[in-house]
Amino acid sequence: MSFRRMTRMISFRVSENEFELLRNKSEALGARSVSDYARVVLCGSAGAVDGHNGTDIHHLNDGIERLSVEIRRLFERLESSPTSNHNGGIGNA
Repeated sequence: MSFRRMTRMISFRVSENEFELLRNKSEALGARSVSDYARVVLCGSAGAVDGHNGTDIHHLNDGIERLSVEIRRLFERLESSPTSNHNGGIGNA
């Protein structure tokens, strides 16, 4: 990121889940803050955080997030399944 003076501010609210998602993505990319990450993503900066190729990293990160959500859903279904206490914890989802 360049050291240009930031004079304008944009503010918007997000849910707890959205904030956690943004925080996790920003940390994964090495951003200094969620705000820096949001600026890079929203402005479509040619060079992403720390000089990485932003487009490739964003696609990979989005895929990882989708897989993570699906894995959580599967675990929740297994844990809430009435047959989860039978068959070694594996239910018929």
